Order: sequence, then C-alpha cells, then structure tokens
Amino acid sequence: MSKRDLTNIPPGQTMCSVCCQTKDNTEFSFYKERKTANGYRLMVNTNCLACQKKIRDELTELKKLHTAPPYGNACDLCGKPVFKNWQLDHDHNTGKIRGWLCKQCNTGLGNLGDNLQSLQKAVDYLKKCE
Repeated sequence: MSKRDLTNIPPGQTMCSVCCQTKDNTEFSFYKERKTANGYRLMVNTNCLACQKKIRDELTELKKLHTAPPYGNACDLCGKPVFKNWQLDHDHNTGKIRGWLCKQCNTGLGNLGDNLQSLQKAVDYLKKCE
C-alpha cells in the first residue's frame, strides 16, 4: 500500500461529519474542486478516512445482499429511468434498506438530513413560494 502525499494537505483540524470527532487534517482526504488563479482550490472530504473505509465496507456488504435493478429501471423515489449510478438508499442508524435511487434523489435526501422533518420543511417552503 502506498503512502498518501501529505505535502499539500493544509494544516489544522476538521470535524468528521460521521463520528463527530475533531481530527488532524492528515486523517482526511482532500480533492481539487475548481481552478483558481493560484491553481486548484483544495476541498476536504468531511468524512475522516476511518469513517470512509467503514462506510465503504458497509455498502459493499449491503450491495452483496441487495442487487441493483437493471439500468433503465425507474428510481424508487422520482420514477425516472436510471442509466448509471444506482444508489442503495439505507438508514445510516439502523442499516435498514429503503430502496434503489438515482444519484440525484439519494444526494437530495442526504443533503436534507434523511429525515421527515427536514423534508416537510422543504415541502412547506415550496408550497409557500408557489
């Protein structure tokens, strides 16, 4: 296994969004987001490397038990056909499988906190703005 290049990681600490521990930035992965006048802006993955591995291992096991539908089938949430990037939606607290979603729907649920209260606030907001 090769060592990670730690020369470009900014000094400091970041709180992991999974385990909620504040850790040194060397325990996170960084990626280039967009080009700036001075090169690329470096962004931190908010999940620490240990939590990333745990999540990746959990999803690998879940996907062994639950086969993705064929491409072209409908997303369980929006109903649009999915031609790439099936996402296995599951409750992160219980591990219970909810269904197979397109990437946009799965990301949307995650960004809204994966809970009914946040989704209801979004619905209420959209109704108010009609």
